[in-house]
Amino acid sequence: MIICIFKVKTNKVGNTNINQDDVKDIFKMKEYEAEVEVTVTSNKNENKYKIKQQYKKNSISTQEILEPESLKGIKITTENNKITLENTDLNLTKIFEGYNGIEQNDMDLHKFIKDFENNISKSNIYQNDEEIIIETISENNKYVKNKTLYINRKTGKPSTMEIKDINKKITVYIVYNKVEMK
Repeated sequence: MIICIFKVKTNKVGNTNINQDDVKDIFKMKEYEAEVEVTVTSNKNENKYKIKQQYKKNSISTQEILEPESLKGIKITTENNKITLENTDLNLTKIFEGYNGIEQNDMDLHKFIKDFENNISKSNIYQNDEEIIIETISENNKYVKNKTLYINRKTGKPSTMEIKDINKKITVYIVYNKVEMK
């Protein structure tokens, strides 16, 4: 069992009374299932996807592409240091093992939480009238440097996540359409 202790910082914007109860569901979740819309922006183009994400603590992380139609049925499953790439429409499977760090998926909520816990001194939590905003960094990748998770204050569930590069340009923007956390 991992105990999460974190320092809460507040800004002088909107409501500043943030305590651990306001964000406990995110930090204590053992598993989640989400349907997300993902926009990935590179130097040359922008791609949009609808993805179903599933995660079980200390177990398996799965992402299945729902849209675009040309990629529908592609499923990426991560377990320990192994990634399984499946095309369910073509009944094809490829397994990748032993690639250090390849199992890290920066679009997963649990990866966001790990980054927060590993970089508490460089992380920040604040809120406005509608959202709790959690900011953290990722140490290992200049294309995925800064992450911001927006949590709806009424529902306690994530609404969006921004992933920015070292120049603070948004490279990945995620909208959480449905989220179930346990």
